[in-house]
Amino acid sequence: MTRFYFDEQSVESLEGETVLDALIRQGHSLNYSCRKGACKTCLVQHTGGDIPSGAQRGLTSELKSDAYICACQCKPTQDLKLKSILVQNLFITAHIHEKQYLSDSVVKILVEPSEEVSHSAGQYINLRRFDGLTRSYSITNDPDSKLIELHIRRKYNGQFSDWLFNHASVGESLLIQGPWGDCCYRSEYKNDTLILIGTGTGLGPVYGIIRDALSQGHKGEIYLYHGAKNEADLYHHSKLLKLMLEHRNMTYLACVEQMGSGKSSTRVQTGDPFEVAMSFHQFDSQTLSDSPQRVFLCGEPNFVNKGQELVFLNGTPLDRIHALSYEYKDLRKVPRDGN
Repeated sequence: MTRFYFDEQSVESLEGETVLDALIRQGHSLNYSCRKGACKTCLVQHTGGDIPSGAQRGLTSELKSDAYICACQCKPTQDLKLKSILVQNLFITAHIHEKQYLSDSVVKILVEPSEEVSHSAGQYINLRRFDGLTRSYSITNDPDSKLIELHIRRKYNGQFSDWLFNHASVGESLLIQGPWGDCCYRSEYKNDTLILIGTGTGLGPVYGIIRDALSQGHKGEIYLYHGAKNEADLYHHSKLLKLMLEHRNMTYLACVEQMGSGKSSTRVQTGDPFEVAMSFHQFDSQTLSDSPQRVFLCGEPNFVNKGQELVFLNGTPLDRIHALSYEYKDLRKVPRDGN
């Protein structure tokens, strides 16, 4: 066992446990979500002892200098001292400015912060509800707007997404933290070929990245592949068709698991979006030397991890693979093996 201190209380951690694991097991109240160091929901502050290796991985230099660590990534050292943090130290107030249903399962939320927040499509923020419940959602609009746009799918057994979809109303107060992440468009990419693949509401950030690129006068070709279960889930299909008609350097294709019984929409085919993209594009290093390209992957963790691995093994450098994985709080009674 390793003894550490949290808010001046002694805590015994078992072998292999993180700080978060030990605190939860002993009944301490601490917000958390993904448990993978991505969402930054479980931040605590270091006050004494050695900071364990990896405890600050992924944090900004400002957070590191203020001695914040991710409890889910911190393996405690003997006599480590930590304290909980005040919400107002990391969150700012905001409210729901607009709410629009995009499909039977997807809602667009426009959040207005109380102060200016610099953000880009492809980053993500934490939303905190009145009762402290906190979840991460990806940003789908460009930096020029003071509003932050989110596309949120109502998840089965999802407390926060169900509340946003069915109950939250315009004017509702929230707290926001962030933004985080760097799966974004940069001006230095303007001559590259962009290949963007998003599944489900992973379309939101890649759609925002494309709009950002086009507004900055992107010169290279842009290819977007949206994966969905069926045509009803293609919630931005008409907008993307219109965008493709307006910009000659953009190509859009929807990929569904199954077609409907009626007449199929334009630019829709069956198949896995990543496999379809692989059939049109080569990702080997020889091709890249002649035609530089960047790959953006947004969506469920299994899809994003598979895509990153395949693209990298085919020769695409890691610095040209940009990923935003939707990590969720595990609500199952029986965890996966290894968790």
